Amino acid sequence: MSHRTQSIAARLVSRRLFAGIVSLGVAFSAGLAVADAPAEDDAVQAELFAAIDDGKIDVKFIPLNTTKANVIVNNLTDKPMTLRLPAAFAGVPINRQGMMGGMGGMGGMGGGMGGMGGGMGGGGGQAMGGGMGGGMGGMGGGMGGMGGGGMGGFMRIPPQRQQKLAVTTVCLEHGRPDPTPKMAYKIVPLDFVTKDDRVHVLCEALGNQQVAQNTAQAAAWNLMDNLSWEKLAAKNRVESKYTGNLRWFSPIEIQSAMAVVREATRIAQARSESESESTESESADSLSSDS
Repeated sequence: MSHRTQSIAARLVSRRLFAGIVSLGVAFSAGLAVADAPAEDDAVQAELFAAIDDGKIDVKFIPLNTTKANVIVNNLTDKPMTLRLPAAFAGVPINRQGMMGGMGGMGGMGGGMGGMGGGMGGGGGQAMGGGMGGGMGGMGGGMGGMGGGGMGGFMRIPPQRQQKLAVTTVCLEHGRPDPTPKMAYKIVPLDFVTKDDRVHVLCEALGNQQVAQNTAQAAAWNLMDNLSWEKLAAKNRVESKYTGNLRWFSPIEIQSAMAVVREATRIAQARSESESESTESESADSLSSDS
């Protein structure tokens, strides 16, 4: 190797070492800055629906189509807010039988108005469901480790500012008109539409990106509307005598949806058993303390 080549190589090594030292210095300084800063300063922490009910935030739910929607959250206070987002939610037409008028965010409804079978009745577009877990699961054709514990993500909003969140959704009432941006919708707890724990697990998985949208849609219609897998497999998205018919779901998506429903059922049952055991344990502890 010539002296010139050695010199060039030495300079390259020196530059790399310098860049590494600078990076370490920046990272170290940033670490100190984070350590010195207050953890949450004066941010107000609240759950999304509770904050709606308390008048701290205004939330607009805008369906873009059957598969996605925008959620725009406006902080009405003069302090930053850290919102705990719902693991699962529903979007419903505001004018559905007048049921949504003057009902706030529906966060304080306790058991909600769920258990209504395959829908809420009345007019308007389909109710929509989704989740806000913000996880990074694999989309794939099926699910990647469903059942994250039912925890939603978080959103931080500066005072008097708004944030937009894009969410993936499924339709929950087969046969009703498809949601469009021109329809007035409102975000509510998923219990408002259904108390079926399997649907809750499904929407949570969708929010965590653990299941593909079209696969989740097949599973949702099977669970909510009792559509058989045979009927779903035969359902057409496009029907044309010129170009032919286009199936809504591929055979792989149907198989994946069947697996998703099985897994959602297993997780829902496990959660129910865990809650029952917890309740029994609390009752036993209460009796012991009273005696």
